[in-house]
Amino acid sequence: MATTISNDVTRIFSKYEAISVGGTLTAADSGKVFKVSGTGGTVTLPEPFAGLQLKFVTTGDLSSADTVIAAPTAGADKIEGSLIVNGAVVDVDAADQINFVHGSDNLGDFVEITSDGTNYFAFGNALNSGGLTATG
Repeated sequence: MATTISNDVTRIFSKYEAISVGGTLTAADSGKVFKVSGTGGTVTLPEPFAGLQLKFVTTGDLSSADTVIAAPTAGADKIEGSLIVNGAVVDVDAADQINFVHGSDNLGDFVEITSDGTNYFAFGNALNSGGLTATG
């Protein structure tokens, strides 16, 4: 979060950043909003820690592939929560990754990820059927 002080009022704004596929997020990325668009690829979450807060928002077309938000250890089954996809609630149960799906994406689709230090908790919304999936 970025903090701005003016007129003796503190305003906290989310820090937006383009997603860097192929990389691994760190604790320093907590509180950021990542813009998802372009060619797709995988972004790896940091190890879970209490207070982690991340948001991923589709801000442009996924031009050629899915964008995958992955837990750092495949098979750990640490992502829980729910996604609303095309109006239906989809259970995220012991998943390893959340997928923004190329060809079903819509501007504004999003996923918020938090953690208690043991697991990740996901909540998201996608307009189109298949726009967001959880696998693993």
